[in-house]
Amino acid sequence: MNIGYERVTLQAGFWQSVREKNAHVSLKNVYRRFAETGRFAALRCEKQENPPHIFFDSDVAKWLEAAAYLQAEFPDEEVRAIIDETVDTIVRNQLPCGYFNSYYQVYKPDKIFMERTEHELYCAGHLIEAAVALDKCGVNARLLPAMKKYADYIYERFFVRRDTGFTTCGHPEIELALVRLYEHTGEGKYLELAGFFLDERGTRAEAVYPVMDRAYDQSHMPVREQREAVGHSVRALYLYIAMADVGRLTGDEALLGACRALFADIVRSKLYITGGAGSGWYGERFTIPYDLPNSEAYAETCAAIALAFFCERLAKTGNRAQYHATLERALYNNILAGESADGKGFYYVNPLEADAEYAAYACTVPGLPFKPLLERAEVFSCSCCPPNLVRFFAQVGGFAYSEEGGTLFVNQYMNSDISACGIGLSLRTGMPYAGNVHITAKGRGRLALRIPVWQTQISCQVDGAFVQPEAKEDYLYFDVDGEIQIEVLFAMAPRFVYANEHVRADSGRKAVEYGPFVLCAEERDNGGELFGVEISSLEHASVEQTQQGICVRVPAKRLCTDGALYSYLPPERRSFTLTLIPYYLWANRGENDMQVWFL
Repeated sequence: MNIGYERVTLQAGFWQSVREKNAHVSLKNVYRRFAETGRFAALRCEKQENPPHIFFDSDVAKWLEAAAYLQAEFPDEEVRAIIDETVDTIVRNQLPCGYFNSYYQVYKPDKIFMERTEHELYCAGHLIEAAVALDKCGVNARLLPAMKKYADYIYERFFVRRDTGFTTCGHPEIELALVRLYEHTGEGKYLELAGFFLDERGTRAEAVYPVMDRAYDQSHMPVREQREAVGHSVRALYLYIAMADVGRLTGDEALLGACRALFADIVRSKLYITGGAGSGWYGERFTIPYDLPNSEAYAETCAAIALAFFCERLAKTGNRAQYHATLERALYNNILAGESADGKGFYYVNPLEADAEYAAYACTVPGLPFKPLLERAEVFSCSCCPPNLVRFFAQVGGFAYSEEGGTLFVNQYMNSDISACGIGLSLRTGMPYAGNVHITAKGRGRLALRIPVWQTQISCQVDGAFVQPEAKEDYLYFDVDGEIQIEVLFAMAPRFVYANEHVRADSGRKAVEYGPFVLCAEERDNGGELFGVEISSLEHASVEQTQQGICVRVPAKRLCTDGALYSYLPPERRSFTLTLIPYYLWANRGENDMQVWFL
């Protein structure tokens, strides 16, 4: 079982700095932009000339959840006042039956629970998650009874009376939220309702968007029969999270078997090297195996976040290093790339290739459905990603450790302290920029350290003496009896990664990784024409520390033709030094070209 963020004390280092930035900058800036765009005002349930979006409630709910996690360590009177005022507004405007939705109460009261595609239960789910977080963190206890009342009303309408216009929501989220409510309150009917929504999905024809198929919202087949990840990637992964939760809590092996098959399908043929999920911009969806375009990659930030949560939930059903390795890939690349270096801007879409000239042209063409965005925005019309990132980073410590069979597992390396499985552990590391790990462990028990897939060599010392610990299923095992000092070095070096030959976008190309980071080249460091860059070897690559982390410099060649559109002469190969930076840092210095895959 993963050990929750509340039991992990992060110390100064990479991840604590991310959390500090989110507490002091991102949380407040997202609130400011949400207030300016009417998201908080919508909760007052007052009719406006311009109606709010149907899922403004969910944006506010995710902000509340993030604020709850951050208040314990970063108390802020201004933030606390916003939380209390927002909760009071929701409670004050909740209907006597328990229902709350700022859009439907004002603009479509006669359509409550009648329109499947319009995110009612999705918004309810995020409000429930916020209520659990606020109560669990001791920040505000008023929202929980209000959302329990709402959940009770949903139970009455959907499960008891069954008098609604649909059975399952077009956007999964209520299912996983009900599980969280069950685990927090111990009230079985919430787990029962979550199971009901899973059992009913895909068993009947329900309303879908006219321009989409049933796979888009996961209603194409019963959940236990699913083996291929299809449709809208966030909808799919939120559903898979709930399937893993309910399967674990009820012992439903059919549900868990489906989850493991779906995970395997994603990592085998539908996952970007950056941990991005959902390659197709039309429908923000999983497409066919190996369809992983770079310049038109969708790879929504929320989908990578959902993938990380899915990996975490799968690990609760039985710890496997692969789950944590996939989570790590998403964490240090696609997810981190979703937020700007200053914590104020956000990406919804995360391409692996950018052409600034084409992006400028695309913005001039009316009706062009896909327009690349080369700088992060502070808010979007559909702004699910900004508060999702803030709430994710706020609880990032919860991905570091797990306990199973009396063994304490270290899954992600973060400067932190933890007490579990009879061991008090203090971990300090240079990761993600260096592979050194120092652990002080006290007590009596068994400790397992995950072997990162990117390491090039491992050396271990216990109390100053070199050892060869037991290695099994990608973990190193140590016995703790008393107090011991463990030093492990997972050597980092730039290394090539090659895509499967079926990935047509990357055929004949290679990417470069350093530790957990996928690297990219930007025009800002290297000039233009990045698509024709050839790297023949990494033998003479050098790694340099920078103010923002690291950069890798490697000898490369730029292919240059004689200028004709088509030529009978082979291109000249001009030598230069290519500068590579972690992918997550791209687009922080203005609009420019970017490339991940090279010749």
